[in-house]
Amino acid sequence: MKNMKFNLLGVFAIATMLFFAGCEDLCKDVDCGTNGTCVEGDCVCDAGYEGASCESAVNAKYAGTYSLTETCAPSGAAGPYTITVTSSSNDQTTITFNGLWEEPQAATTADVSTSTPASFTIASQTLITGFNISGTGSINETTGEITLNYEIADAGTGSTVDSCTGTLAPQ
Repeated sequence: MKNMKFNLLGVFAIATMLFFAGCEDLCKDVDCGTNGTCVEGDCVCDAGYEGASCESAVNAKYAGTYSLTETCAPSGAAGPYTITVTSSSNDQTTITFNGLWEEPQAATTADVSTSTPASFTIASQTLITGFNISGTGSINETTGEITLNYEIADAGTGSTVDSCTGTLAPQ
């Protein structure tokens, strides 16, 4: 009976060792930096970050100087003219367009989507005194071109003054 207990204990010990030997740490050699966590060997990025090691803010790909060519109705074609896009360092999902509608002093913020394909939304906001802007757009991550659709509305009446579609080409 004594041998039987030791045999059972031995079989249990060997089974336990074999079970745990098959469990390897898939995250052992995976570095997700400070903006992500390894889950089953893959990096899961914190909100607002992307990349194999969660090294890039999602808004960083938008930052730069662009040549904007657009068509607006009913005012007609505009541009090309230069605008800049800046990325917020405090919020990795916010960008600012500087100079839309050929208004050099106008700063328009947009919320960047963290889904694919990369896109953004311009919530209704004041562009310049008396005029509001709202719109949507996306970036071609291969070429860096931004497609933009926005409307300018009279702040008092809410009626559309201009509807614009444009392409921002990196300079």
